[in-house]
Amino acid sequence: MKAAEHVFSLPGFENECSQIREILNSSASVLSIAHPFSDGDALGSQLALHYFCKSHGKVSVPLNFDPLPPQLCWYKGVSELQNSIPEDQMFDVLFLMETTELDRIGDRKRFLKNARRVVHIDHHLNVSGQGGTNIVDISASSASEILFIILAGMSEKELPLEVLNAVYLGVMTDTGNFRFPCTSRRTHEIAGYLIEKGVDHSYIYKQVYETSTFTRLKLHGTVMARSKLHEGGKIISSVLYQKDFDDIGASEVDADGSVATITVVAGTEVSAFFRERSDGEVKISLRSAGKIDVQRILSVFGGGGHKLAAGGSIKGTVSDVEKLILSEIAKNL
Repeated sequence: MKAAEHVFSLPGFENECSQIREILNSSASVLSIAHPFSDGDALGSQLALHYFCKSHGKVSVPLNFDPLPPQLCWYKGVSELQNSIPEDQMFDVLFLMETTELDRIGDRKRFLKNARRVVHIDHHLNVSGQGGTNIVDISASSASEILFIILAGMSEKELPLEVLNAVYLGVMTDTGNFRFPCTSRRTHEIAGYLIEKGVDHSYIYKQVYETSTFTRLKLHGTVMARSKLHEGGKIISSVLYQKDFDDIGASEVDADGSVATITVVAGTEVSAFFRERSDGEVKISLRSAGKIDVQRILSVFGGGGHKLAAGGSIKGTVSDVEKLILSEIAKNL
């Protein structure tokens, strides 16, 4: 019996699942790319695919050349990542793992020419598939959940523990440890299956959520200390400047997760975090308490994500971008 095929499926995407399984079966070499500055789902889905391919004797390259945040760099599979490939190296298939639209992955687009076929797996809103075969399932908690269902349905033996660990990392982090609305019964059932098969969920949780660096702690403290309320307490915002990173000795990855520190204030509908970048852009992270569609707000400015969590970048000063976005949020209250 194929591992877990009798339990898990992607309703509405059965044909695409079959096509991707056929592509994987017939491919001897596999390249994967995720979105810039990988989160747990991007990393987990890349490594789950990588370990699956290795277990089936395939050449696999998980291409990832951005620094990882501290809560992910402990993962032993990080050593399997590659930051480059020869310009003329060809692969049978390229997997785009929750890359959303191509204009959001920057110069990673150039690697499309290195593959004969392209498969795109995603779960974000308003994303048009960028491959020859696409699964964009907004009902899924994560790209890792989608990938697990594909892989579990094509293996005659149990999936390797390395695959299951990577899937759990992706699912756990993209659901906020199974708290976010994207968490479904199927998500919990998959997590239960992974634990049953040997995933050490307690260890993964501790490494991600209860292990940090002192510089990251100080940076997040700055975010909390600088927070402000707007619109009668319905909006909370904070900002980090480039000088903060210099003064603390922090790197860009230390700011990962900063917006979560200000989402806990009772009565707020939207949390907005602004981060000044050295390239002249301001990175924006928005979180909604439930009523406001922050993805729709940021889509006007080229951002994206989900209804309750969205991000993007705008060229300009922190002050100007903050005023622009806070004004747009206020219109939607």
